[in-house]
Amino acid sequence: MYAHVTRKHFLRLSAAWGIALPLAMLPPGRRRALAAAQTAGSVAKVKGTALLLRQDQQIILQGGEEVAVGDVVTTLAESRLRIALADGSQLNLGELTRMTIAQFSFAPETLSRAAAFDLKSGLLQAITAKAAGGSSFIIRTGNTVAATRATDWIVEANTAETSVYVLEGKVDVAESALGFRSLPSLAQDKAMLLSAGQFTTIGKISLGATLGPKPADTARLEKVKAGLAWD
Repeated sequence: MYAHVTRKHFLRLSAAWGIALPLAMLPPGRRRALAAAQTAGSVAKVKGTALLLRQDQQIILQGGEEVAVGDVVTTLAESRLRIALADGSQLNLGELTRMTIAQFSFAPETLSRAAAFDLKSGLLQAITAKAAGGSSFIIRTGNTVAATRATDWIVEANTAETSVYVLEGKVDVAESALGFRSLPSLAQDKAMLLSAGQFTTIGKISLGATLGPKPADTARLEKVKAGLAWD
């Protein structure tokens, strides 16, 4: 005969075993503590299993949850995640992706924005909303920092290399030996400018800083887009 496990006992066991729970199942006090972080946006859509780690508490995302600075979001196999940011930008994560919201601030009255995201691994598409002059929107990987103001672009990261694809607009890309510890801003004079239809790869296979901008190979780009598709 199985012993009856109360909700309170289940929560205690889950915390002890490190099991992720939906946000609604957390105790009210813990939910309030998690909500205290600086909000960056909210979860717009989830397919499969996506997790959020905040203040050593891991929860299962179901849609509608707020995301904040310092949050680490992860998608599992055959999963997708869409985040709607407060400035109108959108992030789409493919499967097996891990990303940290390193910085986010937005002033609606002036359209001033400062945003930085650390992509540990996986596939991330950013559809970046327009912002005021001097604003920033940066994606960093272990060896690359890429920045833009308003565009549609994709960053693919693994342990060996980073590829950046520009679908619309322009993106500045530079090698970063310090990876996540790099400066929050991107030195424009040292960056390579990618335009719509171009891509570049930075990593072990490159000689020097980068391979340079190249026209996006149709087959390769379609494969990358398929990794972000929801169907």
